[in-house]
Amino acid sequence: MASWGRGRETGAVGRCDILLVYGPDAKEWCQYLQDLFLSSRQVRSQKTLTYRLSPDASFSAKDLNFFLSSRCVVVLLSAELVRCFCQPALLPLLQRAFHPPQRMVRLLCGVQDGPEFLDYFPDWVHWQELTCDDEPETYVAAVKKAISEDSGCDSVTDTETEDEKVPSYLKQQNLPLQTSPGNLMVVQPDRIRCGVETTVYVIVRCKLDERVTTEAEFSPEDSPSVRVEAKLENEYTVSVKAPSLSSGNVSLKIYSGDLVVCETVIIYYTDMEEIGNLLSNAANPVEFMCQAFKIVPYNTETLDKLLTESLKNNIPASGLHLFGINQLEEEDMMTTAFRTLYSTSSGRPLGTFDQRDEELPTLLHFAAKYGLKNLTALLLTCPGALQAYSVANKHGHYPNTIAEKHGFRDLRQFIDEYVVRSRRERPQEWKCTLWS
Repeated sequence: MASWGRGRETGAVGRCDILLVYGPDAKEWCQYLQDLFLSSRQVRSQKTLTYRLSPDASFSAKDLNFFLSSRCVVVLLSAELVRCFCQPALLPLLQRAFHPPQRMVRLLCGVQDGPEFLDYFPDWVHWQELTCDDEPETYVAAVKKAISEDSGCDSVTDTETEDEKVPSYLKQQNLPLQTSPGNLMVVQPDRIRCGVETTVYVIVRCKLDERVTTEAEFSPEDSPSVRVEAKLENEYTVSVKAPSLSSGNVSLKIYSGDLVVCETVIIYYTDMEEIGNLLSNAANPVEFMCQAFKIVPYNTETLDKLLTESLKNNIPASGLHLFGINQLEEEDMMTTAFRTLYSTSSGRPLGTFDQRDEELPTLLHFAAKYGLKNLTALLLTCPGALQAYSVANKHGHYPNTIAEKHGFRDLRQFIDEYVVRSRRERPQEWKCTLWS
């Protein structure tokens, strides 16, 4: 008797995407293909069913209709299955079931191909053929091609995707896989400004059928997916109005009917994020400021003196808290600064008063990184300087170690000596020692 896998016993099988037809002697191969298709990101969203066929099977009209509605039929050609072709009552039904040829795939399981099969199926030469020696990605590609042709695409890329290169033992663990471009050629724009109505154009490699509904699905990382209708500009180009979403990476899938034609990732961004990106991409903030102050050619010492004089001239008589942090009581501030200055053996800070998530949490850290010596000296006289000195950046570095790390050893020595001297003197009597 013929038997179904996955749902036949319920009496409501329904239409499927991939139908595996096998004989009793090809059960293990059938299970292997099921596992392979389930683990492959390219086809795992497609519904897969199995149909066991034996020489004494009964093949009903309902079975025939189901075969005809399946988008891809994979026939595991084994000795037991070939015997079914020799049954006069069964062969005419199978000839109808295994048609049209573009959705048919045969896998030779211990059986050699030969001209006798043309007597059974006139379109035999137009079936895709696989062997047991083929690689897993070849099986996936054959099924993808059959499904694509059923959905209106007359070609698919034969570029090997990252998913198909993943070993089967990794696929079974359902590890995260990178997005593969699939049929995608171009998506423009791939960055969308939040709050601005934007039309996205997607060019694909396979021909799309205008008779089939084309849709786009936008899937943000932290919110529900949004599926909208897309427009076919021509057989290979899709346009879609991007929905209003918050900033971040968004997965974009293009559907032709139920088939995922391509998948990519686009970026939604805000104005502030764009400004931040532009500033972070500047080759060197010091050069950027030299441009702003028209210091040509770029000269760090000239910029250092300019910034120092500007700061001195604009500090109010009452002082100015530059560091954006709460001021400590005088005694606690001095104790903390001295504790963070040296360990007895390595000269590194003994402990961390505070650590921030930024690389340069205060202006003192910035001046130390870029070797702005006069500016560093002036900043050390400002209220909160010792507390700023006690703040570690996201890498655990302090202003003195940052200066040394970037090649300014003399500045490291100056900072260390200044803090040691401040331990011996009253903080309100600190004097600004400028570099000559």
